[in-house]
Amino acid sequence: MMKRPFFGIATPKLKYDVIEDVQPEPVTVQPKQRVTLFIEKAYDRADKALIKKGAAVVRGQRLQLFDEDPAAYAICPVSGVISEISPFIGMMEKQMTAVVIDTESDREDDRDTAFKEVSGTPSIEDAARFLGRLPGKPDFTQFTDADRMVKTIAVLGADQDLQSITGQYIIKTGISSVKTGIDILRKITGVQNIVLVVAQHQVQVAGTAAAGVRSVGAHYPSAHPEMIIRHLLAEQAEQGQIAFLTAEAVAGIGAAYNTGELPLEKQITVAKKDGTRQLVTAPVGTHAADILDAVNEQIENGDRLIMGGPMTGDAVYSLEHPVEPDTEAIMVQDKETIVEGTDTPCTNCGECVRICPANIPVNELVRLLDAGEYEQAAEQAALFSCIECGLCAYVCESRIPIFQFIRLAKHAVKRMRAAEEANA
Repeated sequence: MMKRPFFGIATPKLKYDVIEDVQPEPVTVQPKQRVTLFIEKAYDRADKALIKKGAAVVRGQRLQLFDEDPAAYAICPVSGVISEISPFIGMMEKQMTAVVIDTESDREDDRDTAFKEVSGTPSIEDAARFLGRLPGKPDFTQFTDADRMVKTIAVLGADQDLQSITGQYIIKTGISSVKTGIDILRKITGVQNIVLVVAQHQVQVAGTAAAGVRSVGAHYPSAHPEMIIRHLLAEQAEQGQIAFLTAEAVAGIGAAYNTGELPLEKQITVAKKDGTRQLVTAPVGTHAADILDAVNEQIENGDRLIMGGPMTGDAVYSLEHPVEPDTEAIMVQDKETIVEGTDTPCTNCGECVRICPANIPVNELVRLLDAGEYEQAAEQAALFSCIECGLCAYVCESRIPIFQFIRLAKHAVKRMRAAEEANA
């Protein structure tokens, strides 16, 4: 919801969507012919790969790419045969490997038992080995990094982007699994202070999870981790590092250890062109085309498909793009409503500066980025203080794609600095 003041001095207010009291059951989607999994590692040594084209795989099987890199893996969500393994370049030149699995021979009773054999004695090592690619994509490296001193775990039950209600649905329907996951996290990480962060209307149900409860405001981006640290967990941040996990990830951890089987289905909010929403349950790797077909959403030439929400999501070029473990929403924009970016220069109206939650001089930052002065932007205009909420691009009167410029600049600076360190 958008509220604009009569006078332009005050900033506009974007409100998070709230899940209805009576929410229809999610639509269950099964892949029609194949799924695609992304492994976060470049496919540069095919002869050394542990997985091969033509190999049969089963549900829950751990697909590790190379022997020397145990962190580069995916969890197979279906039974079938690997039909393709190929390099894939993701956002900001991220080097990955795409694994396509044909599902014609998929059977529910074909399941890998490797995790079940170790689930009786939970450990951080086994959690990182098997659970790091669960729906919600829990990051266990936060607890194994010797340079981090994690003192607090924040479980995010509030949705971070607009139009999504995925996190709220998990809190509403899966709070018992969240509680079990919290108990497991205390045991395997040793971190006792766990805080469940939810929307204001879900504080009561969250109180049954045996964790501290904090509520975020109704206005975007109050559910962003940086804003949560600033306004809700500042005291905890002073005492040590804060690790963030989504409620879906924690619920998956709880379900995995409770049943001995890896949860493979992802909860997703589908935002349609007409403004309505539909919750969907689909295996990780399901193609967007299968999901949109299940909810009767037709894509026309010129429409835009976004993986994520309207503020921070990424537009993708293919309906074959899969649901990833951290995909919270799929959004379709009608071609008639798309506001295209322009190359119009900044008019210095100040709207971006007034709305920025990180208090960055965005107008100065934009000028430096437009000139390609990325290092100066980092040193003089607080480039890396940006929390990437997208509000600056939303209010820009010149329709400059500031959000995308900032992400590109951060990537470029990191790449330049990495090259300098390598040369040194």
